[in-house]
Amino acid sequence: MKKIALLVFFVTGFAVQSYAQYVFDIKGKTMKYARGYEKAARGIPVETTETYIDGPGVGQPLIFRRQEKLLPNLLVYYFPNVKDSTINYILYEWDDTNFAKNRQTVKQPLTALQPYIDKYQTIKKQAEAFFGKAETSGSVNDVALIETGRFKRKDNFVKDGVYVEMYIVLSNKQETNGIVSIMPTHRVRMFVKTETAEN
Repeated sequence: MKKIALLVFFVTGFAVQSYAQYVFDIKGKTMKYARGYEKAARGIPVETTETYIDGPGVGQPLIFRRQEKLLPNLLVYYFPNVKDSTINYILYEWDDTNFAKNRQTVKQPLTALQPYIDKYQTIKKQAEAFFGKAETSGSVNDVALIETGRFKRKDNFVKDGVYVEMYIVLSNKQETNGIVSIMPTHRVRMFVKTETAEN
């Protein structure tokens, strides 16, 4: 009996933990909330010298880094409203250019890129559980498109004044034409915004 109770505890705890990795309800949430949330998620603050240019009234982001096993570490950017320190929007980003030398990546085998697709499917399901059906373009089914640079999918969700845009781009295409170079791209992004921020 104890073993069953312990198993239920761990399974339930894992489900809650995995579901709570992303904030969808950002209305009225402050940067203090963001700091507390990232502390609970074991996010490590990231110092940056970059300046982010955004809309009027939007400040510089708080950035956190979360460890990943099969993907580039997740970077989470919380952009504040300057007037009251509420969250304007959040960007979740899995992108190998964030950690590549000179921000240039190389071709990857499908076995290394499948975790991007799996991650996208996971966060899409979590967004669907919160928002309902998405407006969708593209597909994640034809992995042969990765070599040609045309593997893309985008999902948009809207509910109760919150807007989510998420997309995946996987490309092993690499070519140089004069001074223009196309480099491989392996990226999953999710933006969570209020509709006010979107406008």
